[in-house]
Amino acid sequence: MNQLSYKCHSVIVQRALFFLYTVMCFFFFIIALIIAYGIFLDKKVQSRIDGKVWRLPTIIYSRMINVEPNMSYHKNDIIHLLETLQYRQVSKITHSGEFVVHNNDIELFRRPFNFPSGEEGEMHVSFFFNQKKLLRIYNQDTKNNFGLFRFDPKIISILYAPNKQQRLFVPRSGFPDILIDMLLAVEDRYFYQHDGIQISSIGRAFLANVFSGRTVQGGSTLTQQLVKNLFLNNTRSLWRKFNEAYMALIFDHRYSKDRILELYLNEIYFGQNGNDQIHGFPLASFYYFGRPINELSIDQQAMLVGMIKGASLYNPWKNPHITLERRNLILKLLEHRDIIDKKMCAILSARPLGTQPKDEILILQPAFTQMVNKEIQNIDRINDFSGIKIFTTLDPISQKAAEQAMELGIHKLRHYYNVKDLEGAIVVVDRFSGKIRAMVGGSDPHFSGFNRAMHARRSIGSLAKPAIYLAALSHPDKYHLNTWIADEPIHLQQPNGVIWSPKNYDRKFRGKVTLIDAFIKSLNVPTVNLGMTIGLDAISDVLKKLGISPNFISSFPSILLGSISLTPIEVAQEFQTIASGGQYSALSSVCYIMNEEDIVLYQNFTKTERVIFPQAAYLTLYAMQQVATRGTSCILSLKFPCSQLAAKTGTTNDLRDSWFVGIDDTEVTVIWIGRDNNGRTKLTGTNGALTLYNLYLDNKNPTPLHLELPSGIKYIPIDNCGNFTLHDSKNNGCQVLPVWVNDWQLLFQSLKESKIISYNQQPINTVAEQGITIQMNR
Repeated sequence: MNQLSYKCHSVIVQRALFFLYTVMCFFFFIIALIIAYGIFLDKKVQSRIDGKVWRLPTIIYSRMINVEPNMSYHKNDIIHLLETLQYRQVSKITHSGEFVVHNNDIELFRRPFNFPSGEEGEMHVSFFFNQKKLLRIYNQDTKNNFGLFRFDPKIISILYAPNKQQRLFVPRSGFPDILIDMLLAVEDRYFYQHDGIQISSIGRAFLANVFSGRTVQGGSTLTQQLVKNLFLNNTRSLWRKFNEAYMALIFDHRYSKDRILELYLNEIYFGQNGNDQIHGFPLASFYYFGRPINELSIDQQAMLVGMIKGASLYNPWKNPHITLERRNLILKLLEHRDIIDKKMCAILSARPLGTQPKDEILILQPAFTQMVNKEIQNIDRINDFSGIKIFTTLDPISQKAAEQAMELGIHKLRHYYNVKDLEGAIVVVDRFSGKIRAMVGGSDPHFSGFNRAMHARRSIGSLAKPAIYLAALSHPDKYHLNTWIADEPIHLQQPNGVIWSPKNYDRKFRGKVTLIDAFIKSLNVPTVNLGMTIGLDAISDVLKKLGISPNFISSFPSILLGSISLTPIEVAQEFQTIASGGQYSALSSVCYIMNEEDIVLYQNFTKTERVIFPQAAYLTLYAMQQVATRGTSCILSLKFPCSQLAAKTGTTNDLRDSWFVGIDDTEVTVIWIGRDNNGRTKLTGTNGALTLYNLYLDNKNPTPLHLELPSGIKYIPIDNCGNFTLHDSKNNGCQVLPVWVNDWQLLFQSLKESKIISYNQQPINTVAEQGITIQMNR
């Protein structure tokens, strides 16, 4: 019996040992599996975090605006610029991004910015003005004057967002400390104490979920949230929570708390911008408030921290009341944690949310962005667009003015003329460099549809005339502004046998008119007579020099009255060449491109080429000034009497297209209005496109146009018969015109032989040398 008991006991012990061995093997196998899985997760974490964590989108900036002493800037101009760049006017400066307005000066704390030429820190600057110009720029830090000062550019768009995620990366040092304190107080109070997970929080959440029968609590630390966002999905399961906790432990072991915070601050989700997701505090700050994260007030930071719980629910534009309650709850928590005191909490809680209107933050400029896209695609050295920064030529003030003019102007014209499908386009370019300052591609400036500024090819009507007169004035031995042109019926046979008989707009013939009057009144018949005399080949050659492709230049006489189809941007190229004094500069939208490491990959150097005689360009611009003074655009001289603007209207047959070109000292503006189906609009250049230009100048005051007098041009009185004279123009009804003559001595000798020896009691040789700049009978 004892032997049997012993055997049974021995078997039990053996089985127990075998079971224990099996359990231990299984346990070690599980441990080994967990360790192996941990090694796998560790490599997965390291491969991403030690490499490129995110493929950052492409950031597009506006142009960098430089100002110098003695520039024609009024104090209000700088205020307008600062507001456009999202600077905040305050009573006392405490942070960068703020300015104070005094009587005749503006005090500014400029933001730090990494310019293509190098990083520049914050700057405390004062601008001093008189009534007409900026007198002095003073550096409050160094106590020296600036010879040149530049403003930080504005973010205007974000492109190529990988995985539909938009973000701006900012290092940990770029975040305010109070934001970190606020975030940890709300999301993870013991962040600096735990090892990536907090067992008590997990246990509490587990029990709550078990008793409720569903998931009601998360219990995740900030590190776990980061892991979920970077590596996992939102599926609620035990396996996901296991992975989340395990990877959080690895994260905490591998990386410092500040690195984890940096990743979290740049990763957390803050809602949608169209189809793209807004990630990270830096971009959310721009998106909701229009400022860098380090410029936000405590209550604004609290709103963003409150949105972490649910970016859709606590969206300030969709649910402002709920968002306000959530923000105030965060502020109350800060008071309980002694981060702010009770008085501060009451003051901050009484404030509105302070978000910018949705249509003013990261506004889409699809037409201009399309131009940028086209340009950068042709740059061979740019292979990877991830994280690059594109500094463009866009002027935020000009762009906003153009957008407002388009929206208001098209709405008014549609209503007044009962044309519901009226569309338009605006292109604004720098007068000398050809850099594109603004572009609007349709009646809805922010709609990413058909870009009419680049692709709407329409007949240009009377906008063809300046090139014809320019071609004539390029021959001073034959043509001057006082040259007579026939205004008599003309009949031309077309290649198809049809007889073309152009008419003036008023159906009248004057026999003959001077070149300047034909230009100012936009007379068709004298223009055709002039063009046929010069020759279509000569006019085609001028158009090519101005930047028009030969593919779009017709060889028929009808080209003289605008039967040439161009896009608004092509028209802008043509008139920019004229406005610059005959210097061709290819239109461009990109200045610099920098990579993620802030290395300049590309710089656009403006190349100019002399293609037109400066004297001929000057005379053409002078004639365009007369159009704005006493021609089809005379409303401009009444509204802006001191601006001396140059202008030209254009209207096509059957009133299908309305065009306008306006030139001030800094910009060339081209406006087109028409219908996509090419139907009638009931609009001329005067009552259509010129209306939008007036609205544009209402939002952006013109800079007075000053034409630099080229050599060989003098101002000489012209009598009523169109002859050169030096009689007193005030008493004889003469007008004074600029004249380009190669042989001045021959002209003066002719005047002397006519016994004209003085003008207004000045010797004739003095008049000739100094030039007479009196302009009569305008």
